[in-house]
Amino acid sequence: MSTLEDLDNLEQEGKDERKDKGNDDGKKPNKDRDTDMKDAEDKKEEEEEDVIDSEILNLSTRDIVARRRLLENDTRIMKSEFQRLSHEKAAMLEKIRDNLDKIENNRYASVAGDGDAARHVPLHLVDY
Repeated sequence: MSTLEDLDNLEQEGKDERKDKGNDDGKKPNKDRDTDMKDAEDKKEEEEEDVIDSEILNLSTRDIVARRRLLENDTRIMKSEFQRLSHEKAAMLEKIRDNLDKIENNRYASVAGDGDAARHVPLHLVDY
């Protein structure tokens, strides 16, 4: 079984070979702007990967495992926070629905105007 360092070395060699080859596929360059944007995005992603790769290459296996655990803990915390916020949102939407129903019932009672229902309408809801 290969170590992480061996795997990273193989990956780095593959990237070096791709850079050495260049663009020798015989295709004419496409002058379309979309293609230029994609190439620019690919270069940015590749640069970000190189930064991460060089960072990881300098770490020990213990440090990499520790980082993985930190990421797993952060992921777990974020999932928990997401569930809490989703539940809170659902509870608030339910309260809003209940309050809208109450408002609708109060409007109906104030429009009826006759009987006991009109006497129980809060004054701040009555249009003067």
